[in-house]
Parts: sequence; structure tokens; C-alpha cells
Amino acid sequence: MNSYFILWPTDWCKRLTQAHDQGPLQAIYGGSHTSVPPLGRVTVGDIIHPVSIKNGQLFIIGRMRVASILDAEEYLKGQNISRFNNELWDTSAPKLLKQNPELGHRIPRSCIENVALGTGTGLRFDFNLSTEIVSNLRFGQKPGFEKRLSINEEGKISHVGLQGHFRRLSSDSAALVAEVMREF
Repeated sequence: MNSYFILWPTDWCKRLTQAHDQGPLQAIYGGSHTSVPPLGRVTVGDIIHPVSIKNGQLFIIGRMRVASILDAEEYLKGQNISRFNNELWDTSAPKLLKQNPELGHRIPRSCIENVALGTGTGLRFDFNLSTEIVSNLRFGQKPGFEKRLSINEEGKISHVGLQGHFRRLSSDSAALVAEVMREF
């Protein structure tokens, strides 16, 4: 089992907040874009933490254990979620969210290929990690070769280190995040 961080864009988090999406976290999409990257090595049993970066601070939005991975179109059809007039999801998502706020994060926000489904926590947009904790986190595919996130002199975190990939946490980092999430 691995644990991953996936960066959710600030504008998407703002829209979910406005829609009052408090979870539980049930679906995390994978695609071919930087804002919705491929699920890659994520498998059943893994844990995914959507995160955001606002004003240089890292926020954990929730946690979900992956129960299955499905073709996105199959999942959406089963949920009766469809785009407006064959528009791109980028255009349809804001409209759908206004019309059906209860769908929240289950609405794709960009081109998608598959979806990780599971049972997760509620969603929070105010749970930030201290710079000290973030400086102890390590990410990478190969154990022993993990790297930390870039933190500038002012203690601000750049989104660049998390953008465009599901970032695997080292086992020590996953344990640290699990410990911090007890307060979630």
C-alpha cells in the first residue's frame, strides 16, 4: 500500500467550497492534463490525499482509500453525470456544480480517463500543515530516493513540486501524515 498527494487547483477548491461539498470523499479522477494527471501507479488499497496550496501553505483536503479504479465514462454513466451539449468538462463542470451542488467533487473538472473510487473522509479546505511538518515530507517512486518539496526562505511552498502527478509519499512521510490526520 502506498500513499499519494494530488494537487487540486485553488479555483476548483473554491468552487467546491461554494457548493458546500463537505464529502465524504468518494472519487478522484485521473486524466492526461496537469490539473488532472493520470492515476499512474495508484492501485486498489492505496491512499490518496487531495491537497491544495494557498498563499504558500499546504492544505490537506481529505483522505480516501482506493476501493476500485474504473473507466471514467462508465462511472459517470452510472452516476447520471453528463456534460452540457458535449462541451468540454472544463466548461461543463462549473455549470453542473451550480445546477447540482450535491455532486461536488464527483464532477470532473477537465479531460479524464479513469476514476479511483473509495470511502474517504469529509472534505476540509482549512487544514494546513506547518512548514516544519512539510519540510519533513519526502516524495518519490523509489524508496530511499525520495525528495522534499521546495520551500523558499520565507517558508512558502511552491505548487510546482506537486503539480501534474500523483506524488508518492515515503513510508515515513505517510506515517507522519496519518498521525497529523488524526486531528482532521
